[in-house]
Amino acid sequence: MEKQAFIIALEVKYRDTDSMGHVSSPVYYEYIQHAYVKYMHSLLAIPYSEKLPQIMVKTCCEYIAPAILGDNLEVSCRVVKFGSKSFEIQYQIHKSQHGDKTLIAQATSTHVCFDYQLNQSIPVPEDMKQRVTHFQDSL
Repeated sequence: MEKQAFIIALEVKYRDTDSMGHVSSPVYYEYIQHAYVKYMHSLLAIPYSEKLPQIMVKTCCEYIAPAILGDNLEVSCRVVKFGSKSFEIQYQIHKSQHGDKTLIAQATSTHVCFDYQLNQSIPVPEDMKQRVTHFQDSL
């Protein structure tokens, strides 16, 4: 991710780990969903009390190295592609230790813009595209 990314910091909690002491694979999906939600609420200036006008329809995660209890993680995300009604986000999860960062997972998610009142997908709003491009410096 060379362009501007949205970044959140997390600390691995005990409940995140499995019997081997590693972050359990489903937890990575929680990490990326948390980053997505924080990014979109911030980007679109929508209060947390309101739903995002999008539905996550697909996720994929590649595990590269383990994380364990107490590790400090950084989840970065950026929109990489717009479709007519959808967009794709790429994520990188790094472990930060003594100033060094190690890539431990990378993921993607696909989201469809949605109107809850009409109960149907809608085109990606131009305002959202402009906000993403402005924040990230491009796609």
